[in-house]
Amino acid sequence: MTAGNDVDVVIIGAGVSGLAAAKRLTEAGVSTTILEARNRIGGRIYTTRDERTPLPIEMGAEFVHGSAPELVEIVRASKLVVADTLGERWRSERGKITNLGDENYWQQLAHVMERLDPKRTPDRSFQDFLDTKPGGKSLAKQRTLAREYVSGFHAGDPERMGERWLADGGMPADQDEERQGRVLDGYDHVPAWLATAGFRVRLAHVVHAVVWEPGSVEVRYSVPAGRLGSRTNGAIRARSAIITLPLGVLQHTTGDEVVTFTPDVAAIRRAASHLAMGSVARTTLLFREPFWEARAMRRKTGGRSLTDLSFLLSSDDEVPVWWTSSPVRTSTLVGWTGGPKAARLVARGPAEVEARAIASLARVLGMQRRRVEALVEACWYHDWQRDPYTRGAYSYGLVGGSESAKHLARPVEKTLFFAGEAADGEGRTGTVHGAIGTGYRAAAAVLRLTPRARLRPRR
Repeated sequence: MTAGNDVDVVIIGAGVSGLAAAKRLTEAGVSTTILEARNRIGGRIYTTRDERTPLPIEMGAEFVHGSAPELVEIVRASKLVVADTLGERWRSERGKITNLGDENYWQQLAHVMERLDPKRTPDRSFQDFLDTKPGGKSLAKQRTLAREYVSGFHAGDPERMGERWLADGGMPADQDEERQGRVLDGYDHVPAWLATAGFRVRLAHVVHAVVWEPGSVEVRYSVPAGRLGSRTNGAIRARSAIITLPLGVLQHTTGDEVVTFTPDVAAIRRAASHLAMGSVARTTLLFREPFWEARAMRRKTGGRSLTDLSFLLSSDDEVPVWWTSSPVRTSTLVGWTGGPKAARLVARGPAEVEARAIASLARVLGMQRRRVEALVEACWYHDWQRDPYTRGAYSYGLVGGSESAKHLARPVEKTLFFAGEAADGEGRTGTVHGAIGTGYRAAAAVLRLTPRARLRPRR
């Protein structure tokens, strides 16, 4: 390998995990550079703005889940405003819309989820667990609710998701962890704040290969052609690397967008093989008015108003979950599909996803499709499945994969360090604060395992 280094630590990926790692290393005086394939930072945080709606539109991550200490620290430091998603949960079923009540919703879920065995041997899928009919006839509805929750919230396939993985952090452990909040200023302020630490981020640098040996790394990349130039290739050398590639990218093995490791990282591949990247279809619709608050809707709700609607759940085959911007009152609704339903839906393409979301909302609210469609002013949708730099939503554990996130996080020869939400071993996969935590952990491991004499002070 070529002698000499351009930087002490090279980081692949400018999502929040990579940015968090770079911040900690920079603060410790270690020279750091991030290579990012996109032309923006943030990864699966993707915020856009439109003058027609008072709140930013989140195309990717939206919620602050539970106590989220890593996020709260950033929120306070950057003086961002976070509001809890207060409001009412409702369910649409057989033409009726009934109020669930937040406490009742989590209690109903717990009746089933608390029966999961974190030490079950041999491990089995969540669907196999459900097929034993835990709780008998009396919990039939709760089992349906649990299956919908697992598919939607964890974006996974119940027939592949492991019972042991789900038993350890599969649902909020207490009332504090049930809380969900929203960054009213826009989630993109979080990566923006992390990026102010003074390290360099090279955008539009698509990594293709990591060639390494203990104590030395060469990362090879290309910069796509611009309007006036041609594609260029380059490399950066470092003493160690932090890799924050999303699981879907790490698992991708065919085509031009593969990232190769020479020599291969067999232990990392084994850990990744027991995890899967979930599927999500998320559609944000802007309407001329919040028509669900109209008095006419009360005919379907037993006379109650939907003014305080937060989440609307259903068993719809295409878009079973909708939510408002509560507690802020706007004219937007977000449609959410996770798991196998999402995989089928996104395969139809963006235009069809929008059309089917509108049709689904009409079914869920018991309205004519053309009436709902006539009220739509705008739609926002990003296909994370086909996004070559993500290839899915977020990770979950397969049967036998309850420890795989921890294995994915283990350093390779004190030289390669893996981070990102899939590498969180504390039951926080799929969350922004979990991803940030893995970045901090990877940076700490670099500082602990790399001899200080090999880390030059930052110039």
